[in-house]
Amino acid sequence: MKIFVNDRLVANRARLGKIAAGVGMASLFVGLIVSLVYPTTAYFYISLACLLFGIVASSVGMIHMKRWVRQPRADQVIDRGLKGFDDRYRLYHYKLPAPHVLLAPSGLYVLTALLQDGVIHYEGGKWRRDFSARRLLGFMAEEGLGRPFEEADGEVRSLQKHLEKNELADGVEIENALVFVHPKAQLEIQDPPRPVLAPKDLKRVIRGGDRKMPADRYRRLLELFEGEAGSE
Repeated sequence: MKIFVNDRLVANRARLGKIAAGVGMASLFVGLIVSLVYPTTAYFYISLACLLFGIVASSVGMIHMKRWVRQPRADQVIDRGLKGFDDRYRLYHYKLPAPHVLLAPSGLYVLTALLQDGVIHYEGGKWRRDFSARRLLGFMAEEGLGRPFEEADGEVRSLQKHLEKNELADGVEIENALVFVHPKAQLEIQDPPRPVLAPKDLKRVIRGGDRKMPADRYRRLLELFEGEAGSE
C-alpha cells in the first residue's frame, strides 16, 4: 500500500496547538496573578478577561495537540489497520477534500476518523457515550461525540464535489466507514446505516464482498489523486 501524508499540514497544526496551549496557560497565569495582587473592582475585568481567554486558548491548543502531536495520530492508526495491502491500494491523508481517502480495486472510500474513547453506543438511530471520571478531569482537551454520521456525510460531500469539479463523479460511488481510532474506544453498535468499526476491522470491510471498480475508472481517479498528492 502506498501512503501519502500532508506532513506540512500536520506540522502546522501541531505548531498551532503548542502555541495556543502555551498562550492559554500564560493567560490563565496572568489572570490568576492579577486577581491575587490587585483584588479591586478596577482589575477584576482584566483578570476575568485573561482567565476566559486562557480557558478558550488552552482548550483549542490541547485539542489540536491531541489530534496532531500525540502519537499515534489518526492517520497512523488507520495505516496500521490497513497494513499488508499491495500498491494497488492508495491511502491519502490530508491531501484531498476529505481527510482520509482510500482508493482501492474494490472502490473509493472515505474513512472518517473519530478520536473519542470509552464505551460508545449506537442504538435506534442515537449515539451515546458512557460517562467517565477521566473525561471530566481532561475536559479541556475533550471533544464531544457530536453527530458522527453527519460529520462523515460532510466529508463524503466534499470529495464528491471535488470529483464533480474534475468531471470524474459519474459512476463513482463513495463508500464511507466510521473508524474510532482511540485504543480505549469500546464500541456497542447496533444496526448502523454504514460500517462503524475499530481499526483492526478495516481490512475486512475493504475486502468484503465482490465489489470491483472498473479499471478505467480506477486509473482516472489514480491520476487525479496522484497529481494532487504530489504537492502540498
